[in-house]
Amino acid sequence: MPAYWGVMRILILGVAAVSAAAALPAIAQETSASQETDSGTGVTLSSGLDYSSGKYGANQTTDILVALSDITVKRGDFQLSVSLPYLDIKGPASVIAGANGVPVAIRRNGIPLPSSNRAGWGDLNLGATWSLPAEYLGEFQVDLTGRTKIATANAAKGLSSGETDFDFSADITREIGIWSPFVTFGYRIPGSPSAYSLNSAPSFSIGTSIQIDEKLLAMVSYDFDGTISNTLADSQQLFASASWLFNASLTFTAYASTGLSSGAPGVGTGLLIGWKIQ
Repeated sequence: MPAYWGVMRILILGVAAVSAAAALPAIAQETSASQETDSGTGVTLSSGLDYSSGKYGANQTTDILVALSDITVKRGDFQLSVSLPYLDIKGPASVIAGANGVPVAIRRNGIPLPSSNRAGWGDLNLGATWSLPAEYLGEFQVDLTGRTKIATANAAKGLSSGETDFDFSADITREIGIWSPFVTFGYRIPGSPSAYSLNSAPSFSIGTSIQIDEKLLAMVSYDFDGTISNTLADSQQLFASASWLFNASLTFTAYASTGLSSGAPGVGTGLLIGWKIQ
């Protein structure tokens, strides 16, 4: 797999890992649609729309639309990302945007819930990825990522838990011809809101990317996210995506997912655009 597509696979894997509902904030933290410049530094602006719909254990459906703005800087083996999403949530007020934007079904112990329809800026997300030097790994590629969500959104409207969250993951890949099977392990540590309880939980993904030609990359995966809420089941879903390298600066990625458990959205879809500016 060319170096460019190695970076692109991290982008798509980030989408797969967090594509459940309002999860685009975390996409940016693992995203870079650019290859490095001659100086070893790449800068990418990313934008996208994500739509998902699910019941999350409730009787009514929650529809979530997320617009993403993100900037990613990659130099050598390191990658830094900053993102700020805009959320539009329609559904039961008991579903809020939790750690990494993943929906959380809550009970507030008698505290009034926010309006069921709400919109506004989400939490600020920061991420860093280190790709282990290839000379130590043989035919494997290993990426270690740390992320934090800073509670800048309006918690009273259900756009945030109101707490800072942390997430860590390790992505292991091996290239076999046009195939690049991978497995990703993660662990999410949410903050501790005063009105309800959230728990730390593991996650993992297993799948493969397929380099169809020099300008087209596909990916399929099974994704599991342990629930961080006592009132929501674990999330299990199937994910598929296709990325097209339009030219040296622009990349388009379309994706879709289907839920396999009540804790996942029934359906999800989205489009990402990456613009390399350096």
